[in-house]
Amino acid sequence: MRKHEIEALRKKGLVDSVKIVRSPADANEWVVLFKEKDGKSFFLISDNDQVCSYATLDAAVHALDALGFARAEVLF
Repeated sequence: MRKHEIEALRKKGLVDSVKIVRSPADANEWVVLFKEKDGKSFFLISDNDQVCSYATLDAAVHALDALGFARAEVLF
């Protein structure tokens, strides 16, 4: 799901949880997962339909902060 779509869901209160996990493609990178209240889960993706991955945990947290999120679960 793209950033603007996630922001819209957050504003409507439809995001149930946010998780930062190691990328399945590269264990040195981090990706963000969102779960909607209806149970659907999504990766954060770019406008080019690529999963957004981050070199550091701090970068992933910064991206979530920019989207308006205040908390996330980190799985490592």
